[in-house]
Amino acid sequence: MNRRIIASLGMVALMSAACSSSAGSAAPASASAGSAAPASASAASAAPAAGAACSEATGTGTVAASIKDFEFQPAAITAKVGDVVTFTNTGVAPHNATLDAGGCGTKTLQKGEADGLRFTAAGTYPFHCTIHSQMKGTITVGA
Repeated sequence: MNRRIIASLGMVALMSAACSSSAGSAAPASASAGSAAPASASAASAAPAAGAACSEATGTGTVAASIKDFEFQPAAITAKVGDVVTFTNTGVAPHNATLDAGGCGTKTLQKGEADGLRFTAAGTYPFHCTIHSQMKGTITVGA
């Protein structure tokens, strides 16, 4: 019987040690999470830069692109700062065009609908359809 009590006390001691060591490791994990926050913040700051250079724009754009049969036409789009790239869905399935960096994209377009993206900064903006991830393209905006 004494052995059972000693074994139980030993288990309690092990569990206490495990809890305190996991609590001890929780602090470094928080520190790691804290150090991960700046990385996330810098990643987050990269996304708004692309998003800040782009906004959804209604109406007829200066550069036309179509979406048909699960591809962007053209897939490599060239525009100038201030241009609106208008995407028109000429296919049957719904699609959108969303910057890979996030922060900017068209609404989901049904057949015959159009929506545009206005660019206010030069750069290269990879984009995709969030509904059909294999659909990709690039918008290159020059000064």
